[in-house]
Amino acid sequence: MKITKLSIAALAVVGFASSAMAMDLSGVTAKPFAGAKLYYEATDMNGNDLFDQASASGQALVNVGVTGKFDSCWGYGFEYMVADTLGLENNVVGNTRMGYGRNSTILDTQDWASQAYVTYSPCNTILSNTTFKIGRQYLDTPLAFTEKWNLAPNSFDAIVVLNQDIKNVTLVGAYVGKGNGAKVRVSNGDNFTSYGLNSILDADGNVAVAAKARGAYAVGALTNFVEGLPINLWYYNVVGTADAFWADADYTYKMADDMSFDLGAQYGSIMPKGALDGVGDTNGFGVKIGTKIGMFDVMAAYSSVDDDNGNAAVALANTATLNTMAGAGTTGGKKTKLYTAGIYTDGTGVAVPGSDAYKVKASANVAGVGKFIAQYVVCENDNNNPMQNVSELDVIYATKLAGINTKLIYMNRSIDEGKVANAGLKDDTQHVRVILSKNF
Repeated sequence: MKITKLSIAALAVVGFASSAMAMDLSGVTAKPFAGAKLYYEATDMNGNDLFDQASASGQALVNVGVTGKFDSCWGYGFEYMVADTLGLENNVVGNTRMGYGRNSTILDTQDWASQAYVTYSPCNTILSNTTFKIGRQYLDTPLAFTEKWNLAPNSFDAIVVLNQDIKNVTLVGAYVGKGNGAKVRVSNGDNFTSYGLNSILDADGNVAVAAKARGAYAVGALTNFVEGLPINLWYYNVVGTADAFWADADYTYKMADDMSFDLGAQYGSIMPKGALDGVGDTNGFGVKIGTKIGMFDVMAAYSSVDDDNGNAAVALANTATLNTMAGAGTTGGKKTKLYTAGIYTDGTGVAVPGSDAYKVKASANVAGVGKFIAQYVVCENDNNNPMQNVSELDVIYATKLAGINTKLIYMNRSIDEGKVANAGLKDDTQHVRVILSKNF
């Protein structure tokens, strides 16, 4: 068997080399990149002391890749990632940060292709302002996007088409077939599965509604007809499961080179259908106001998500990290584009049906020192889930030390005392996160 595999590989190499010799490679460009990251988080949840090994998590990641052009019409991109515990589980941490792939366990070394795509623009044709991107890639749309906050980002096997024939308008069409997204852990490595929702659990963790993931379609229009006022519209069809709509607008008025004023509004709706027929619609909105004066930024925001008289069961959050929240009867992704999201009080809090959330945020970028951020989020919900009735303080410091990107985060969550008994949690929970990274 090994000899057969080697022979096939050798033939493939010879065939590729022969084809390459016949090609004109004078227009080929390549821009390699690489990176390394070390991620650690400590928490005093579930009765542990802060920095206890049992409640801490950590992992390391390296990535290498290349982007470039074959010629003026064709391009490509490739990225490979390797994640490893470095043996930290022996003395420092009790858990890892990301999920795990096929035929592996959570402590195994994970390796996978996070990106592998080609791009094509039909040069010198009527479609010259159109770009096709086909393959494994990162996406950034309001209800289906790549999350990059954790150790490794999630990816999509997708076909994306961009068109810019209309001035100040970018039209987007996409089909998403598979993804490796996972709630909280974000990436499941090489375990790519059909995109969509497979089931909704009831409050006891049993399957209440069974569904089959069959991929999703999306169309969008990103407009900028008025300077400083981008308006974006999106429609999604998660096949056999739900339709969804999203709209947002942000207005920025520049009063001086270092002074501006910002207003924003957003609205989203998820309408279950097919296998989820009978599940209530999720509708929500957010508003924000902010200003920038010199090195200081301040912002205040409010959001509200309707629960359709208690029938809604899908959070207004990232469908790429969609899974079921047992015990809450609600399904939704980890992160959300709602303005009110905190670090922990995010798609699993402010985006859940029935939630009303408030947020204030201030930041300062001090030259030669780093960036300081402080934000406070309050999330209220009539349901019985303590993690959706919580206030959260986040303090963040980001800088570069000895050429290494360094981010230090402190999070303190105060949980509604009336809900704590139902979850066995402390009414105050602390988290400390350290992220060290280097890009090459």
